[in-house]
Amino acid sequence: MVRRRAAERRTARTPVIAFILLITLIQFMTSGCGPTVSKSRLPEPILEDNRELVDLYWEAWRLINQARMWGNRRNQFPSKYLNPEDKSVIDQWSTLSMSLFSMYGYREYPVMESLDLFYQKQRSDGFIARAYITQSGDPLHLPTLLDPMIHPPLFAWAELKYFSLSADTARLQRVFPVLEKYFRWIDQFCRGKYEASDLYYTTPIGSGMMNLPRGDIESGGWTDLSAQMALFADHLKQIAVILDLPEKHQYYTRKYSEISTSIRSKLWDPDSSFFYDVTREGKIAKVRTVAGFWPLLAGIPGQTDAANLIEHLKDSSDFGLIHMFPSVSAREPDYDSRGFYWRGGVWGITNYMIIQGLLRYRQEDFAREAALNHLNNMLSVYREFDIVTDEENPESNSELIGNIWELYAPEEAAPGTRWDAKKDCQPDHISFSGHGPISMLIENILGFSADAPNDALYWRITRSDRHGIRHLSFGDNTVSVWTEAQPERPDLLSIQGNTDSDVDLMIITEADSFAVHFDPGPVEVSFIPQNYITRGRFGR
Repeated sequence: MVRRRAAERRTARTPVIAFILLITLIQFMTSGCGPTVSKSRLPEPILEDNRELVDLYWEAWRLINQARMWGNRRNQFPSKYLNPEDKSVIDQWSTLSMSLFSMYGYREYPVMESLDLFYQKQRSDGFIARAYITQSGDPLHLPTLLDPMIHPPLFAWAELKYFSLSADTARLQRVFPVLEKYFRWIDQFCRGKYEASDLYYTTPIGSGMMNLPRGDIESGGWTDLSAQMALFADHLKQIAVILDLPEKHQYYTRKYSEISTSIRSKLWDPDSSFFYDVTREGKIAKVRTVAGFWPLLAGIPGQTDAANLIEHLKDSSDFGLIHMFPSVSAREPDYDSRGFYWRGGVWGITNYMIIQGLLRYRQEDFAREAALNHLNNMLSVYREFDIVTDEENPESNSELIGNIWELYAPEEAAPGTRWDAKKDCQPDHISFSGHGPISMLIENILGFSADAPNDALYWRITRSDRHGIRHLSFGDNTVSVWTEAQPERPDLLSIQGNTDSDVDLMIITEADSFAVHFDPGPVEVSFIPQNYITRGRFGR
C-alpha cells in the first residue's frame, strides 16, 4: 500500500516535472544562449606577432553566439536567427551591420536567415519596416508622410558579400525580386522635396545615426541615403549580371548613373572637397560628418575628387584622429571628443564602410592602416579600460576589462559616451563593433578575400611574421594557409597549409601577383618576391 501510494505520488509529480523541464527548455532557447560553436568550425586567424588581436576576434564570436534566437508560430520568424540588440524587437540596421562580419560563420550561424526574417515580412508594395516586435512579429512602426520608417537599405551589400563566400546563385534568384521591390518603394516614397527631388531623405533615427548633427534639412537631400540608394542600384546591377538578366542590368545601370550624377552635382562642394546634405531649397548644410563618405563606397566621385575627399580622413585635425574615424569632423562645433554617440564617436560599421570605400579607390595601404588603427584602439580598451565614467566620482571596476563596446572615443583609449553624453555606451556590444575584430582582421590585416564562385582565394601578403588562417570556408572549399617565417632566408616566402578541394590561391605582394592551383591535400609553395622585405612595406 505504501509502495503504491509512493508510486502514485511519483506519477502525480511527473506532469509537473515535465512542465518545469519544458519551461526551462523554452527559456534556454529564447535567451540567446546555446551550445558554443567550436572554434574548429570557424575561421581561425594565425597572427604570431599580434596574438591579442586573435583574442579580440574570439571574444567577438562569443558575443555572436549569445545573439542566437528562435522564431515561433506567433511571430512567424525563421526557426533560427540572430538578434544582437534589444530582444523585444529586431532592428534592421543592427541586423544588417552584424551580417557583414558574422557571415564568416554562415555554416554555423543563422546569418542569412536573419535577413530572410525581414524579407518574409515585406508588404506587397515593397515596404520593409526598420524593426519588428519579436513577440507578435508585427512592424514596430508603419510609414507616414513625415517618416518613411526605414533604415539604411544595405540588404544587397550583404547578399553580394555572402555570394562571394557561398556561391549560392539560387539564393540570389530567390531574393532578387524582394530587393527590387524594396528599392522601388524607397525610390517612390523617400524622394526629397522641391530642389532635392532627385535625391532621397530619411530621418535621424532612420539614418541609423540618431544624433548626428546635420542642420535643418528635413525632406531635403540626405547624403548617406542618397549614396546608399546609388550603392543599392549598383549592387542590383551586379546581381543582374550574375543572374544573366540583361534588361535588369541596363535598368539599374541607368538608375545608378542618374543618382550618382545628382549626388555629384548637388551634394559635392568643390571648395571644401566634401559631400554635404542639402535642404529642399537646394542649400548646402555645411557640416562635415561621416555621412559624407558613403559616396566613396558607392564609387560616385571621380579619382581626383575622391583623392581630395580622402585627405579629410588623413588630416589629424579633421577625421584622422588618435582613433580613426570620428562620426563628426573634429573641426565642427558640435564635435564631442568623448563620443556622445554620433557627435564624435567612432563606430565599427562606419569605419568598415570607409575602409571598403578606400579599397574601391585602390587605397589598400591606407585601408590597412585605418583597420590596424581601429583594432589597436579597440584592443587597448579591451585590455586596460576599467574606469566607470562619472563626472563627479570616477571609480575603478575591473569587470569592465575584456569588453567590446558599442562605440569608442576618438581621442583616447576609452569607450565613447552614449546618447546622454554622460555615461559610457554599452559593453559586450557586437552588432556595430564586430567589423574590426572579424572582417577587418581577416580582410585587411591578414589580407584574405574569398571568391567562392571561382573557387579562388585572394591573399594580399603585407606581413613578414608567421600569419594566415585555418579552416576558412567558402563555397565547397575549406582552406588553411599560412606563411612560415624563414630567419635564415628573409628573402624567401614560404606558404603552407591544406585544402579539401580544388582551389586557386591568388598571391599578391607589392612586387608580384600570381596564381597557384592546388588539388585537395597539402598546400606548399615558396618563392622570392622582388624586394620583399627591403621595401619596408611588410613590417609587423
